[in-house]
Amino acid sequence: MIDSLTPATRLPQPDPDQAQAVAHAEGRATLELLRTLGDDDWTRPTDCTDWDVRALVAHLVAQCQDGLHLGSVLRRELLGRRRYPDKSPFDGYMAVGVDGHRAASGPQLVERFASLWPRAARARRRRPAALRRITLDPGIPGQPRSRLDYLLDVIYNRDLWMHRVDLAATGRPFVLGDHDRQIVAPVVGDLARGWSSVPVPVALELTGPAGGGWLLGSGDPVAVVRAEAVAYMRALAGRDDEVALELVSGQASALTPIRQARVVF
Repeated sequence: MIDSLTPATRLPQPDPDQAQAVAHAEGRATLELLRTLGDDDWTRPTDCTDWDVRALVAHLVAQCQDGLHLGSVLRRELLGRRRYPDKSPFDGYMAVGVDGHRAASGPQLVERFASLWPRAARARRRRPAALRRITLDPGIPGQPRSRLDYLLDVIYNRDLWMHRVDLAATGRPFVLGDHDRQIVAPVVGDLARGWSSVPVPVALELTGPAGGGWLLGSGDPVAVVRAEAVAYMRALAGRDDEVALELVSGQASALTPIRQARVVF
């Protein structure tokens, strides 16, 4: 396996066409899960501690609206700073998005998502190249500025995927398809680009249909660490501090940075 490792820093960001294809596939998968929710599910807690299932789906609808109309992102961020001065700009922005759908029932939110997500995916694809190159402050402490195309082509799809994982954690099936690996791989790429502060190269094996094998860092790996792909994505998103990691070979000390690493979702 070691001989076939791909340096994870070489994993590319999806281009706009690839991102749109992944968006439509993930939208269909999420909608299929949402339509299994019953009356007793909407008040269940989720891994997003401020949100129950209904609030989480309200967030998904708000993200659709922001994908359609970039001006709503700025409007919600400014309103979040006023309405929630004790929250970070990012958390305030998300809270305002959920607030806008407080009056909607769970089933109404599902139908709004069904209508809006495909349109938002197409709208993101149509954003012109000049606009895509502008850089934005993510509003997350410690995170650098990033280009708008990173939000459009990576984060929107990644966010939806992780929230499908959150919903599945309430007892619904998480069905993996052909597109899931195209979401997981760029996450590993981001992990690798932040690995420069870790002075040890590690071979990371992620198992399951969405997984693969990659090298974090440069040089001969000091360890081979294995984890289930979806479980490790939850850990990188801050959902699980005790994710199961298997030291296949090498130095046990490599488990610590693998476990402590975080990536923006």
